[in-house]
Formats: sequence, C-alpha cells, structure tokens
Amino acid sequence: MTPEGKVVAVIRNRIREMGGEVRKCSWENCRGAPDLFIMLPNVHAWVEVKSNKGDLRPHQLREINRMQMAGCHVYVVYGADQAHALASHLISVSQSGV
Repeated sequence: MTPEGKVVAVIRNRIREMGGEVRKCSWENCRGAPDLFIMLPNVHAWVEVKSNKGDLRPHQLREINRMQMAGCHVYVVYGADQAHALASHLISVSQSGV
C-alpha cells in the first residue's frame, strides 16, 4: 500500500466505524480535485490526502481554493496523525449537530 493509501485507510476506517461513508473521487477534465468525499450526519467534507512528505501542487491549491470560495469544506491532511485528528473532528461535529 502506498503512503497515501495508508492515510486514506485511516480516514475510511474511522469514518465507517461511526456509520459514515467515504468515497474516493476522480473527476473527468478537472485536475487537482480532492481525493475523498466524507459523508456523516450534518457533515459533508472533501479531503485531499498527502503522505507526511507530500506537497500540494499549484493546480490542487487552485481547485481547493475554488471549492472553498463556493462554500465547500475542504481539508488537507498530511500523514496518519492528521488523518486521525480530522476524522475525530468531523465525527465530533457530526455528533454535536452543528
């Protein structure tokens, strides 16, 4: 499994444990779109996954900015520790109903 694949597995496992859904995304004719879409009650979030050593590329930054300007929640995680933290945060937000 790739380093990024391990980070995706962390997110997928934590979100699914809480009854959420995770979709791996690829978009035609759109470079830089985030890797995952997370669905929990009251929470819908896009996630770009990077290994600890990964960097966002300019086209990824542009697409993330476009999505955020349109009101989307887009997160970037670097490594398993940040993946655990993001999953915990999203689960907490979902459970609080905010």
